Amino acid sequence: MKFNCKKITTLIRSVITVSALLACGSALAADNVASNKLDWQVLDGATVNSTASLCANSTVKVCNGDILNALYAENNYMPYWFNPVLVNAIMPQLQALADSKTLPGMSQRLKELKQLQALPDERGFDLLLTDTYLIYADYVHQLMQDPRPLYNSQPVTLTPLTLKMAQNYFPLTVQKINSLIPSSLFVPTMDVINHLLTLPANPLDSSNVHFDGVVHLGNTIPYGTKVATVLWNLGYLTQPQYQQITAQKTITNTGVMSQAIKSFQSNYGLKIDGIIGPDVVSQLIRPYSSLARITALNLQRERFAQLQGNGPQIIVNIPDFKMTLYDNKKSVFESKIIDGMPKRPTNLFQSYINTVVINPYWYVPETIKVQNIIPAAKANPNFLKNSHIDVINSWTDRSVVPPESIDWATVNPKTFTHQFRQDTGPENALGRVAFLMPDSFSVYMHDEEQSEYPLFNRYHRDLSSGCMRVQHPRQMATLILSYQNMPNLPSVDDMINTNNHREIGLNTRVNVDVAYLTAWVTPDGQLEMRHDIYGYDNPRAQPIQNQFISIPNYRTHQRIKLALNGQSS
Repeated sequence: MKFNCKKITTLIRSVITVSALLACGSALAADNVASNKLDWQVLDGATVNSTASLCANSTVKVCNGDILNALYAENNYMPYWFNPVLVNAIMPQLQALADSKTLPGMSQRLKELKQLQALPDERGFDLLLTDTYLIYADYVHQLMQDPRPLYNSQPVTLTPLTLKMAQNYFPLTVQKINSLIPSSLFVPTMDVINHLLTLPANPLDSSNVHFDGVVHLGNTIPYGTKVATVLWNLGYLTQPQYQQITAQKTITNTGVMSQAIKSFQSNYGLKIDGIIGPDVVSQLIRPYSSLARITALNLQRERFAQLQGNGPQIIVNIPDFKMTLYDNKKSVFESKIIDGMPKRPTNLFQSYINTVVINPYWYVPETIKVQNIIPAAKANPNFLKNSHIDVINSWTDRSVVPPESIDWATVNPKTFTHQFRQDTGPENALGRVAFLMPDSFSVYMHDEEQSEYPLFNRYHRDLSSGCMRVQHPRQMATLILSYQNMPNLPSVDDMINTNNHREIGLNTRVNVDVAYLTAWVTPDGQLEMRHDIYGYDNPRAQPIQNQFISIPNYRTHQRIKLALNGQSS
């Protein structure tokens, strides 16, 4: 192999220049002793105000001064970011973090980095970028420990890294940098975010735009040119279509325009009818900067909805009211779901299905027992019989207590010691199939009682008391049981038709990730938005209970003994 001497000489001179300037004394000079500290004076002329927000306790212009000293000493005071490939790998991730607004000071730090990058002397840029890389690694580490700031609008609080933790991210490689990427669709997502941030202000300003009624198909569209501009900016109209539409004296909800509205509705999880109603208007008037922030925020949330390994895995997206079963990272089954209402939200967590129950009993959870069952039993003596609900002595003693032996008029729902169990059957609250998994919230997936099946036809299905109801549970059970190598097991339909209660422990567990994504970008670069049903995207007056957004990972714990005791439906 032949080397280009001229290029090598130029490279060596560049490296020596940068590395020598990073150290107080030249680390490459054989007759001098290398300094054991960095030359912090390289930042004296630089404005670095971001550190005060990123790490308020720092006494220097960076967050990780002592660690940087050690890291550069280990690297013989050579620059870490001399290779532009490494810079190009980290900068978009830092931009995504800044766009998410979850780490105060990161936007300012990015501006400072870009200013330093433009200088002929690259010492300050190299030093500050290494510090920022460590901040980012710390941010990801903190989220893995406590993801709640992604849902409660609280800033992520960094804790000081140890040198040992920092060393895990070195020697610096593209692979290590890319290991911090939050999503497999990071590049198209950043393309969408950058596009949104470069757009002019949304012409449909909510302060001076008011739709008085619903715009049906064929009707004239108020603010038609502005509506067309939004649809064009967001990619629902081509430039020729936009020019043709805006050239018209009156813009109506017909033709290309109505098709664009339907596509918009589809990507925003709305009813696809082409009608411009309040739901459509509320999305059309959103500032592009708000869309960019929400998309960047959800990009960080995608860390908790990643496809892992080659086995079966279910990802539930609560705002999308949908679950998807993947096998070998490919979608093999989808189903609509009904999830928790805002006052009884579905918890976010990571677990696995380890039991399929055919013809389940429903053991009424405490919340529903106190707020629903007992008041109904007090109001109607026939309620329990008509609902096929038995009173049982306790969770440990499940002997039936005759309801007529209880003086319901004197019962206090909060102190009533007995429990309730509903018999198996088509009107059981869990339907015919339930899927159990370890968690501390008594949340699981299940069928729906027959009379409630029409609820799946609604677009917004935040209707349950916390559990996730599946539209096609028989198909889901059949597919999950097909992974179990149980050749003698009867079909799901045959087991259901016996009306016998049966619990089937799984040899091959199915991982489940219950996620909350209100925005994401598809592989073809299209932004999908969903209604923020629990209000996790923006600051709220009432704090969110930590249990709902803590995202514990039960796949890392011992198998928890499961029972339906106290589980919500």
